[in-house]
Amino acid sequence: MKRLLVSLLIFFGTLCFAMIFVVAFMNSRELDCVRQPNESYTCRVITKFFDRFQTSDRTFDQVIDIIKVEDDCDEGCSYRAEFVSSDGGYYPLSTVWTDEGVVRKQVNEIKSQMSNQTQHIHYKVDPPWWVLYLIGGLSVMILVMGWFLTKPARSN
Repeated sequence: MKRLLVSLLIFFGTLCFAMIFVVAFMNSRELDCVRQPNESYTCRVITKFFDRFQTSDRTFDQVIDIIKVEDDCDEGCSYRAEFVSSDGGYYPLSTVWTDEGVVRKQVNEIKSQMSNQTQHIHYKVDPPWWVLYLIGGLSVMILVMGWFLTKPARSN
């Protein structure tokens, strides 16, 4: 009975661990910005879970720039892209803080289109599909280790 309880705890703990990472990381973002007569942009950011199910839809008006923002760097630096509006407001492209290379790429691509005064800007951030392989591998490893730990010891 005790082995069954431990096995169930390991299984459900692994399932919860995996779901937390899937919910946190398996989101895509679609950005559509339309140039307005006053030379600012109206930008719409749609977030989708598994690139399929819409979870949020945000619109930002009077966008004039996009910048790379750094967190307070207490435990290593993280970055995100934020829109700057004509009234001085800042709006994040994503609420997730990440490494500099990803954010630099986003900012450079979007900023170059804004600088060229493109009428319509479309930018998509795909979900990191590698997270599923990582979580799947870790889950299998934990379940196999749990099976060996709860297996009864052999008698000689």
